[in-house]
Amino acid sequence: MTDRTTVDTIARETVEGLTARLSEPSWLSESRMRAWEAYFQAPMPTDRDEGWRGTDVGAIDLSKLKTYTLSKTVQCEKPLLPNWFETALKHFPNRGGVLFQSTSSDCSFNLNAELASKGVIFCDIQTAIEKHTDKIRPYLEAAGNSVEEGKLSLLAKALFNCGLFLYVPRGVEIDVPLFYGINLDDVLAGGALMPRLLVVAEDNSKASLAYSVGSERGEASGPLSLLSQYAEVHVKPGARVTFLELQQYPDSVFMVNRSNCLVDRDGRYEALTLALGGRQTKSDIATALRAPGASSEILGIVLGDEGQKFSFNTIQDHAASDTKSDINFRVALKDSSASTYQGIVRVAKVAQRTDAYQSNKNLLLSAKAKADSIPKLEILADDVKCAHGATVGPVDREQIFYLMSRGLNETVAEELIVLGFFRQVLEKFNFPYAVNWLGEEVSRKILGANDSENVAAFFQDAE
Repeated sequence: MTDRTTVDTIARETVEGLTARLSEPSWLSESRMRAWEAYFQAPMPTDRDEGWRGTDVGAIDLSKLKTYTLSKTVQCEKPLLPNWFETALKHFPNRGGVLFQSTSSDCSFNLNAELASKGVIFCDIQTAIEKHTDKIRPYLEAAGNSVEEGKLSLLAKALFNCGLFLYVPRGVEIDVPLFYGINLDDVLAGGALMPRLLVVAEDNSKASLAYSVGSERGEASGPLSLLSQYAEVHVKPGARVTFLELQQYPDSVFMVNRSNCLVDRDGRYEALTLALGGRQTKSDIATALRAPGASSEILGIVLGDEGQKFSFNTIQDHAASDTKSDINFRVALKDSSASTYQGIVRVAKVAQRTDAYQSNKNLLLSAKAKADSIPKLEILADDVKCAHGATVGPVDREQIFYLMSRGLNETVAEELIVLGFFRQVLEKFNFPYAVNWLGEEVSRKILGANDSENVAAFFQDAE
């Protein structure tokens, strides 16, 4: 159990040194310092806190983490990319742009010339601060620093050292996905990486973004490293944003995420997170539906093994009438892995005719695996349609018996059922070719590299 009074912190001088090293403008330095001051005042979370159940916060010593600064990207049509990122890109023959950041190799990006001519901005966040100040400054300056965001999320806002800026002008529709990747290799062994992602989709625009962080070093050993990221998505009236994130880290990584999405009138936000682990994953996904017609769909797939721990909190705020949200998280746990899901749907008094649903289903594939599910509703309006459901249990033995009668052994039968359990969520997600990519990653973790290619065919006909 973590004691709030004994946790070391990151000094103010660390923030000042970062802004000086990057020669940042005064307005950004002031914004970072406001975030740091809120971070300093916020209590260090403990496993006694409701949102941090099952998370060993004491595993991270903030004062000993080494912070990095990732280089700005340069235009490159054929960059040298690590295998894990190249593998992902091969599933998407048509792309609008690729942005890749690393400490161990050149950072690079490319953007479709037609999209650039329409005013689309897709670049690393430091380049955006320098070259697109008028577009990014209002959002970085206006970002609030609420204690509810948590101490480590506030730290990411104060010390972000990489990240992206995606800006889609009014009426521009991007029909092919954009890709953003970060290489963790040199950040492992006690390092701290703090990405900041900012997406702005103006009125009646459309964009799809895939985001992945990975490492060639596999199951790295050594001191625990921190990946603390902060993402902010603005979906303006009539806009549509689709966001896909693959979380697949070495077991020496402690990952903390805070995502805030603001959806305006008739806007739609769709997001899917595939969490395959690191040592610990703590993710808060908040969506505010701020005007009539706003809608969101938040999907999650979690697959844990060994001693991995996951904690996902979803927050859906219905702040206006005639809004709709759908949350669907599927979790499968092997060995002694553990998961905690907490979801809350808040419906304001003015949010009449809200339509909200929240579902969390958990499969336990081992007697030592553990899953907790805590869905909540806070409803102040009286004309709403809201429901939630949660299940925790082992694989259905009748399903296993049926597959075994078809010639499969018990282990393969169980794992095939898990793939089908996840596929139900993947098929709901409107991201072309994503089912094959994510299905392959899930298969590789469940069955190992030798069998994953055969079982990945299970997903092929879903496209």
